[in-house]
Amino acid sequence: MKNVIDIQKKNLFSLFELIKQNQELPIVPMVDYEIIGDDSGRWLGEWGNSYIGEYMLGEDRVYFRDDKDPSEMERVVIEKYGYGVYEAMSWDEVKKDYAEMPWIKAIIINIDLPGFSGGIGW
Repeated sequence: MKNVIDIQKKNLFSLFELIKQNQELPIVPMVDYEIIGDDSGRWLGEWGNSYIGEYMLGEDRVYFRDDKDPSEMERVVIEKYGYGVYEAMSWDEVKKDYAEMPWIKAIIINIDLPGFSGGIGW
């Protein structure tokens, strides 16, 4: 098992390189839902991987662009138009509309549950 400090260093080094090479992009930390599952005033997370991606804020969730996942494309288009409109669209129309949505390109950092990357836990 890798040492948690080595994993943290690797993840942070990767993040710093992305920031250095993409200074114009916003940095978006995405916190794992399990982290906020308690009622304390602060939550402990662990640096996860980071990457350049695209996201969009929906009504109740954040969507991450994935042109290779038809179910995710369907979910986004249904939220935008409703199921009735989606059902009347051709697949080419769904893909085109999905691609033209207001995606925000960013450096996305995953903040993971402590111990998820090999750290110590209970």
